[in-house]
Amino acid sequence: MRLFLLPISTRRTLIYCQRTARDDLYARSSRPSLVERATAKANEIWANFEKSDASWKRKITQYGNVILRRIPFEEWGLKTIPPLNARRHRAELSGKEKVEVLFPGLFLRPSRVDVELRRLAIERQDLHRQRMWWSIIAFPFTLPIALLPMYV
Repeated sequence: MRLFLLPISTRRTLIYCQRTARDDLYARSSRPSLVERATAKANEIWANFEKSDASWKRKITQYGNVILRRIPFEEWGLKTIPPLNARRHRAELSGKEKVEVLFPGLFLRPSRVDVELRRLAIERQDLHRQRMWWSIIAFPFTLPIALLPMYV
């Protein structure tokens, strides 16, 4: 796995993860997880809604795309990093799998790389934790809406 740190400005850095051929080999040999299958299915449904002739489906995707544009670029960069599963954790601890960090030395000093990676990893944790709790609190109130039948 390779991590690219790209300085966007003097204070902001974009992180991007590129999976290597070895990562892809491990991914192909095992069955995709439930989260990966659900994500692929949601992407497929979203793409079908965008191509649909029904106006309400196109409106939903248009409004959804407007909302998705509000997500900061740092979040999209973090999304490229695969989750740490037990196999990857063991491989990284044993030294079999290395994480290579590439960055432009002209704009980012090598001594600041660890600081930048840590900042990107924990910068928005409090915001996500707060929104998770609000979602849990709101869930009982929105559950009846999910039980309403929807005719397509």
